[in-house]
Amino acid sequence: MDRIDFLFIFRTDGCDPGIHRTVMDTPEGNVITLGVASVDEACAVAAAARADGTAHFIEVCGDFGEDGCRRVIDAVEGALPVGYVTFFPEEAAKLDRLFSGA
Repeated sequence: MDRIDFLFIFRTDGCDPGIHRTVMDTPEGNVITLGVASVDEACAVAAAARADGTAHFIEVCGDFGEDGCRRVIDAVEGALPVGYVTFFPEEAAKLDRLFSGA
């Protein structure tokens, strides 16, 4: 395989994956970043990427958590590698403060 295309999915209220998306053509493959409003929408996007071959692997935002990530794995029927971003505990505490407004 000459190029490996990567899909990163993040979740934010009000995001529409048809609008909130970027595609970066790198020497090793496309990096597609898109926003969804829900885990269900992420599952639909992931299944479509598998069906049309636009991604060879998928990573979801840490906000999805393990359960959300597993739902995406199920959506692609285990056919693509799927992972999610995590933070060290001390870094997660900083994120919690950021989003709590503290």
